Amino acid sequence: MEIIRFFFSYRDSSEKILLITFLFLVTQTTAYAEKIWSTATPAYRKTTITGFTRARYNMVLSTEIAEKIKSVFVDIGDPVPQNGYIACLDDTFVKIDVRLMANEIGQHQVDIDFFQKQVNRYKKLVETNSAAISQLDEFKRKLANAKQLAQIKKLKKRRLQEKLKRHCIRAPQDWKMIERLVEPGQWLSVGDPVAKVGDYRTLLVPLTLSVSEMKALEHKQQDLTVKLPEYDLTVPSRIERISPSFDEKSRKIQVDLILEKELPVHRGGLRVEVTLELPEQAGTFLISANALDKKFEEVWLERKDGSRISVDLLGYSDHGLARISSYEIKTGDQFKILHP
Repeated sequence: MEIIRFFFSYRDSSEKILLITFLFLVTQTTAYAEKIWSTATPAYRKTTITGFTRARYNMVLSTEIAEKIKSVFVDIGDPVPQNGYIACLDDTFVKIDVRLMANEIGQHQVDIDFFQKQVNRYKKLVETNSAAISQLDEFKRKLANAKQLAQIKKLKKRRLQEKLKRHCIRAPQDWKMIERLVEPGQWLSVGDPVAKVGDYRTLLVPLTLSVSEMKALEHKQQDLTVKLPEYDLTVPSRIERISPSFDEKSRKIQVDLILEKELPVHRGGLRVEVTLELPEQAGTFLISANALDKKFEEVWLERKDGSRISVDLLGYSDHGLARISSYEIKTGDQFKILHP
């Protein structure tokens, strides 16, 4: 902006032409200077890590009741229905107990109604000195006992109703049956497993990474993508969790990725590939291939001060770059381009 103001401050057209020529020469000189020098940058290599999808959550369902299986509603691979029922146990005797308890509560309610009437009646008789107060106290005691017994029976009924609910084993809606462990008519004891279910709506990809791989993954987690080769898909992903522990044999860390995009299928065993850029070993750099001077099976680079150093050529990379190795080079060193 200052250059533009400076340019328009000139009134003489010849002076403007001289200024334009000067700026052009400066620009070209800078561009040329950039072209004749190549800067050494750290070399990276790409590595592909493979993992396989699995359910985000797994759950083994067990029975809390000792009884035989009456019905099984979901088979392997089926989604859990809206009501969540996986299987139900025989609840005949519990239903009978619930009805018996309801009858006992009704009987106590009859006693409560009778004793309440007697209490009301004897209150009036005591007020007119037509009955002894001890008789009123006796009916009050019987009324209180009847209410207490009714309350106990109601609590027992609630307990039976809760037990009745637990005769059916439930799972979260839309989870899928992984393993079916019971059949109708089979007797189960308390704690016996009934089924294994999993949440495949969101897929998890467990990986085992080294420290350098872990750093590379965290570095690109803002735009992390993974590939599903069998479906020729590239989908976004993110780190779900990182284990604070590590495998003592491999010295690697457990990392779980989450696939965030809707997929053609939702199941375990889909192959997933993650490509990471890992730094090469120390002393390995990328440099323009045009800066290499090859003579007598040796490769040389020329510094700005004219000194030359010998390097090992490891291969070629993309965009006309060469991978070299030398402990005499550090990041940012510049070398002359010999073949523009």
